[in-house]
Amino acid sequence: MIALIRLRPLTVFFVLAYLGSWVLWSPWWLSQNGVGILPFELPFTAVAGVNQLGLFAGPFASALLVTRITEGRDGLNQLLRRMVQWRARPFWYVLALVLIPAATGLCYFLLLGKTLVLEGGIRPVLGLLATTYLTYLLGGPVQEEPGWRGFALPRLQARLLPLVAALVLGVIHCFWHAPLFLTSEWDTVRHEPSQFLAYLVLVVSMSVVMSWLFNGTRGSVLLAVLGHNGVNWALFAVGTVTGQTVENNWPAALGLAVLAMVTIAATKGRLGYRPSHASKDKPPNGVPAE
Repeated sequence: MIALIRLRPLTVFFVLAYLGSWVLWSPWWLSQNGVGILPFELPFTAVAGVNQLGLFAGPFASALLVTRITEGRDGLNQLLRRMVQWRARPFWYVLALVLIPAATGLCYFLLLGKTLVLEGGIRPVLGLLATTYLTYLLGGPVQEEPGWRGFALPRLQARLLPLVAALVLGVIHCFWHAPLFLTSEWDTVRHEPSQFLAYLVLVVSMSVVMSWLFNGTRGSVLLAVLGHNGVNWALFAVGTVTGQTVENNWPAALGLAVLAMVTIAATKGRLGYRPSHASKDKPPNGVPAE
């Protein structure tokens, strides 16, 4: 097994990321909360716990394991350092904290005519948005980004054109969520077939923008976490400030698609990537330059 990991680290990472999450999520998506094969229904607290186990057992644990086996302690420490790497030019914080959430949420007002309904006043709403931004970090971004961007993206970019790498990673990331579409608790819209396509467009577009963010920050996983969180939180924010649950993925998908096209045009398809001097067998040892 170790020999296979060293020979095909990227492939093994994707397989383990899928298996780890899908297996640990199985008490949820196989239960009465999902496809109904298992004869029990999980309470919300158990669903939250199972979700966290699946998130950590997937891309997070897979990235740590494969990195430790292929690059040793030094490579693992490098990945861990990039998870807290906060030094970056102000623009990248603006992209992660402002532009990505704005692209995700504004089309609900521009295309669907949503209006502000601040029930209870502006202060409680702002307080709710601030606290949920922090809690949403543990809803996926912290557990996923060390794997998707921290581990997989540098290796994909060493083998493929940066734009192609971003698109491939976006598709893989999207279908990793597949078991969650079978559950009743997951809050992503999926009441009719076109919403699945919209979700694919959303995740792939996010992947393009996130690749630019990752490359521009010299491989900061922390900034990738903030950018990813901006998408999730923006959807919650739209529902909060309008008083209506988000029931359509298309506005978010189109907004992020526009931001992705701007990214492609601004970087001429390179997404801020510059090949390192590291060999293609060990691309993460050279973090992309700004």
